[in-house]
Amino acid sequence: MNTIKYLTPLYTFLLICIIPISKLSAQDWNYQIGLNSASFRFQSPAGIAQNSFQPDAGLQLSILRNDRLVDSAKTKSAFVRKLNYQVGIAINQFNSFGETQNIPFTYSSTYVGIKLGLGIKSRLGKGVSLSYSGIMQINQLVLGSQKMGNKVYNLQGNKQFDRIQWQLGGEIKLAKQMNDHTALFAYFSEAWQLNTIQKDGSQFAINPVSFGFGIQYSPLR
Repeated sequence: MNTIKYLTPLYTFLLICIIPISKLSAQDWNYQIGLNSASFRFQSPAGIAQNSFQPDAGLQLSILRNDRLVDSAKTKSAFVRKLNYQVGIAINQFNSFGETQNIPFTYSSTYVGIKLGLGIKSRLGKGVSLSYSGIMQINQLVLGSQKMGNKVYNLQGNKQFDRIQWQLGGEIKLAKQMNDHTALFAYFSEAWQLNTIQKDGSQFAINPVSFGFGIQYSPLR
């Protein structure tokens, strides 16, 4: 096993945690931790769906930089001035379990990728805000296994899992400003995989629902 390969996402995550200490610009940094409940969807080339997959919990971590899409001084549009973008790194575990022909199975997979978002923040008063964002995630498998009965299979090299994964969805955040620099928030998101069709005509998708908590840090406010 190439241990360095599997530790690289952790090193990257820790490195990005340190970035806001550097005086870069007046932007927000969001640190999120939560859980994924991933639905696995498989359909054979003949159109027969496999319904034995059951969602299982997996860890979700992300670090995102947030800023205004356009400088408010450069546009007259009130709507455009409200738009914010986010970009960062996300680590997701997508897991599932089930039974087929009386044989139990489990899938465990870890993906690392880029998370992008575009949305609007509504201020509700007393330091409370609600954000709505459309999100896209571009993921790549870094570690995965399938256990079928007493046998374990490596998912690396498996064409259903080990390829660039595109997911599109939405996210809601409810935040409470604690002081000039930090806010606490809870989030909920749902995403759907876009590239589901395989070369043999079958379809496979991982569609996660994620929820958890986070801290927003604004170093230059």
